[in-house]
Amino acid sequence: MPVKYSVIARKNPLKKDQPAKFYAQIQSNGEEDFKSMTRAVADRCTVTGSDAKAVLDAFMTVMLQRLANGQIVRLTDLGSFRVSASSKGVETEKDFNAAKISKARIIFTPCKELKDMCKSLSFAKTNVIVGGNGDGDIVDDPTA
Repeated sequence: MPVKYSVIARKNPLKKDQPAKFYAQIQSNGEEDFKSMTRAVADRCTVTGSDAKAVLDAFMTVMLQRLANGQIVRLTDLGSFRVSASSKGVETEKDFNAAKISKARIIFTPCKELKDMCKSLSFAKTNVIVGGNGDGDIVDDPTA
């Protein structure tokens, strides 16, 4: 099944005087929550949904601890997670301290299988209106 997209106009914030250009915006096709994912995992193997949930809950706890310790969490069949940070630049190394770090985030690098899946996707344009928050939610287009 092709991934649906809409086309939206975006201005370059660095070149505000130039006209907007049109770009694809992927449209989500629903959402899967933790409970439905654990049920789907249980349907594919010998564990129950509650067993899958227990393992994933415990895994999340351990992953949080490892990332907070500065370790990379590498899952061969999924990808890797690592902590990254943004900071303000200073003139000399001596002038730098932890207060210059403004934001931490988690970087996910997908495994080869996920990267290959992205290469093989097909796309189909859809008639949608993108919600005002730009999060890619599909909203029926009353003019379609």
